[in-house]
Amino acid sequence: MDAGADLQVWLETFYSKTQPAFIVPYVRSKEDTHLTYRLNTVKVGRSGRSELKQSGSVEVQAGVPVAIVRMSVTRDAGDECQIDLYLQEARTGEREYHFECPSTK
Repeated sequence: MDAGADLQVWLETFYSKTQPAFIVPYVRSKEDTHLTYRLNTVKVGRSGRSELKQSGSVEVQAGVPVAIVRMSVTRDAGDECQIDLYLQEARTGEREYHFECPSTK
């Protein structure tokens, strides 16, 4: 978990026997807030390079975790994969959070 002054950000991975695994970044705030986000995911491996970009906004209630997006990333042995999340509140500057993609197998 990566903690800012009043934000906590983390990833959870949900596995299924019949569906691809899903990676979900979450955010929790100490107070009610409106956040805009940009999410960049880059995977590089034997099969080439893939990139996923998403942006949007979320309303966060104090103390309540909020899923920002839900995505599926298949990561094979030897692949390099990075998730970069940028969060912006109206009253603060942009915050950056960087994660290695969790294993999806």
